Amino acid sequence: MIMANLRCVAPWMVCSIAIFLAGSGCETLPEWDSETMPATHQAEKRINRAEEYRTRFQTKRDPKALNWILKNRLYSGMSRNSVEKEIGEEGEFQEASKWLKATGGTFRTSDEAYRWGPDESGRSVYLIFRDDVLVNFDPKDFDLE
Repeated sequence: MIMANLRCVAPWMVCSIAIFLAGSGCETLPEWDSETMPATHQAEKRINRAEEYRTRFQTKRDPKALNWILKNRLYSGMSRNSVEKEIGEEGEFQEASKWLKATGGTFRTSDEAYRWGPDESGRSVYLIFRDDVLVNFDPKDFDLE
């Protein structure tokens, strides 16, 4: 009789113990994917840094913050929407941008120019978009330090 009761209880005990062990002490387990953790941490750090510079540009119109964003967060091929998110504000469409397109680069007459700024020093940045995609942009142009 005791053996019959043990056979019924044993599977439930094993399941209960397994569930208890699986749900407890997770914080003491080693990192499962320790190779990707530093990359994830670095990505979070870059995002936090970008947010810091974005806020500095928005609140103080800091030219160094805008340069950092242009140099580190933008690249040719980005959508205008993505550029606006990175800078933290919408660009102002430049109706009369013929003068800008004539300054060099391989621009088309149908390309559209948008302006960001001015920063606290009075400088504005003009970026050119073709079909709402950033073109002829080189982040090295903003390596001004």
